[in-house]
Amino acid sequence: MKKSVVFLALVGFSLPLCAQYRSERYDTAWYVSYRDRLTLGILGLKKNTVFKTDASTAENALRFRSNSPGRLGISASYDFLGLSASFGAGRLDPSYSKEKGSTKQANLQLTVTGRKILADIYFQQYKGLYFQQGPTVYTRPDIATGLYGTTVSLIHNNRRFTAQAPFLLDGRQKRSAGSLLYGGEFFYGSARGDSAFVPAALASEYPHAEVRKIDFVSFGPGMGYGYTLVLKSHFFLTGLASFHADASYIREWNESSDIRRFWKFNPNLKAKGAIGYNAENWGLGLSYTSNRLFFKALEGDARYLNYNDNYKLMYTRRLPAGKTVPKVVGFAGRVINAVGLGFLIN
Repeated sequence: MKKSVVFLALVGFSLPLCAQYRSERYDTAWYVSYRDRLTLGILGLKKNTVFKTDASTAENALRFRSNSPGRLGISASYDFLGLSASFGAGRLDPSYSKEKGSTKQANLQLTVTGRKILADIYFQQYKGLYFQQGPTVYTRPDIATGLYGTTVSLIHNNRRFTAQAPFLLDGRQKRSAGSLLYGGEFFYGSARGDSAFVPAALASEYPHAEVRKIDFVSFGPGMGYGYTLVLKSHFFLTGLASFHADASYIREWNESSDIRRFWKFNPNLKAKGAIGYNAENWGLGLSYTSNRLFFKALEGDARYLNYNDNYKLMYTRRLPAGKTVPKVVGFAGRVINAVGLGFLIN
């Protein structure tokens, strides 16, 4: 219950910032917004969640992965309102196989791509992971992971640089531009198993081989840079990266349920990228988002890594909105204003 309250609070904090383009002006010589049109899209999505443990003495890192198929879907957006629906691709995803076990998940991830702000909010729970050593797949239905928190970055040069165009395809960057990014993050995460993460056969390689459960809190400021290269007015290549100087409070449980508590300084990296073609009435883009949380174990050179990699292939068409869609969205906006939540969209 407490985790749900925290997640909803983070959503409430971040959502008001996604509509700032409405009240703030930008330089139309550098980019243009198409939010006055109805944008329809076809999507291909793939999310990879990995809990990794490693040590300098180990020959190979152990990467516990979720076994979830990619998804296909559709989307529609106008002004501040966007809707999407997707379904599992199953056999169309070559990385998905029933031999890798069954992963149960609750993955509520909100990405806010505003004119002045970028935010990624996570509420994730996974149970049932697998790892692979050579051609052999080992399933661990007992391992469960969780991640809750947010990363927020402000876009300094928001009058000339936009992240909405390459990642939402509801605008177009007309000229190459970049911007300084600055912000911070806060995360709580955990991983646990009925037995140690490291198999007994590999225990001699890992100084933390007896650990079966961890949790952590990481927080710190971040700074980075984003840039979009525009070629021949329509081809674009976008990259954003930020470095976060995080402090982490970590707890480890061994198989005897002994608890070790300690602090570590753990720098982390966040990255986003997109490539595609953006015309006046349509757009095609492939985007990638990576959120990596690195932290050290107590003993030796052992370490953990929790990361999420998201891929999205998207084709959109921008159509005249007609009369009905603006009326429906306008009515929704008036209702939101009437109940005192107008700050979410204005």
